[in-house]
Amino acid sequence: MLFRPERVLALGFGLYFVVLLLAPVEIQVAQSAAGWAFVGLCCFAFALGVAFSNRVRMPSRILHVPPSVIARREKQMFYLIAFIGLIGHVFRLYDKYVARGVGAVQGLEAREILLESATSNLGLVGAVLYPFGYIPIFILLGARCMPRSRLRLMAATGLFLIPAVDALLLLSRSYMLISLGMAYFGASLALFRGRLAPAPLFLPMSMGVLGVVALSIFIFSIRLSEMQFDIVDSVIMSAYGFTVRPSETALSVMGGGGLLGGVLAGVIPLVQYFTHSMMEFQILWLEGYPQNFTLGALHFAPYHKLLAMLDIAAPLDLSLAFPRVGVFTSFFGPLWADFSWLGIFVMFLFGAVCGALASSVRANDIGAYPLYVYFVVVLFFSPVVSFIVSAQGMYAVNAFFIFWLLSRGLARLRPLWL
Repeated sequence: MLFRPERVLALGFGLYFVVLLLAPVEIQVAQSAAGWAFVGLCCFAFALGVAFSNRVRMPSRILHVPPSVIARREKQMFYLIAFIGLIGHVFRLYDKYVARGVGAVQGLEAREILLESATSNLGLVGAVLYPFGYIPIFILLGARCMPRSRLRLMAATGLFLIPAVDALLLLSRSYMLISLGMAYFGASLALFRGRLAPAPLFLPMSMGVLGVVALSIFIFSIRLSEMQFDIVDSVIMSAYGFTVRPSETALSVMGGGGLLGGVLAGVIPLVQYFTHSMMEFQILWLEGYPQNFTLGALHFAPYHKLLAMLDIAAPLDLSLAFPRVGVFTSFFGPLWADFSWLGIFVMFLFGAVCGALASSVRANDIGAYPLYVYFVVVLFFSPVVSFIVSAQGMYAVNAFFIFWLLSRGLARLRPLWL
């Protein structure tokens, strides 16, 4: 299942529409047939790209290397990548909690401090390096000859979870979703040959989902208490409530209190968070004309920021690209804002890349694991958010692509992995 990226995309949309149809919410914005056609054509082009990659077979070279050499190379790669990721985490956390003055502050106050202060040069380096911390666990799980010691497992797990713990302190859901998605899909691909719901993962998956739901409810309640908002007012007046509003029955039950009212008060904001993005895309489509296209600056934000720092490009003004800045517009909002109708061709190329990576992962190419697992997360959550644009996603893509290159060595050297 997970080795078929077009099926992952379909699964994400299937879950989205099931939640949208069953949840007690009402859509508040007009729908554009052309907007939905763009989304449909993008998905079709993605599937064509996957099919195209399946027809292209790259020649492979089999090297006969002693197991002792393989184990030594795997250890070298494990410790090198772990060290890079650790340095990135140290730089990134120092920038947040020391250089920018967050300190012991948590929640909305911490987020406001980060929004109002500029990232230091140390923080920029940390943003580039910290995604390498996701990789060691994949090396450990997929290693052919390196033993899985308890110490290595604890170190790799700790590095993997640092972004999620940091997100918990800052009350941010995006990084928690990324960590949960990469953990589940990565384990399924590495240990269970890509099965969607293997029995050994059912309990951890359930606990993880319930944990994210509970933390999301907790985050929402903390934010309400800090802003001194009533729950009913918040679900109506929030940025998400502008596009997806609770039904009158749901509002009545929430206003009446009690157990059911409390449950709805916790669940409705999650439903709004999950379902509003495609409706927000309709606002972009209908109200975004004349559209100011950003020509790749959204998806390739790290490179654009570098060019802006060198005064080669102008800083990106999101208000020219989106009617409502800061509100997720699904995967397809940034795709449209960056590339216009050319986004359909971009999706074809993305499908070809995902298909090729899927074939590599199926052939136990550990170098391709992190990048493909991240793209699976991107595809599954595509109706909700673009994890290439949001949550510093391109920094993760860069790190995982560099790891893929390192796993093959440089220039004419034999693959480092062997």
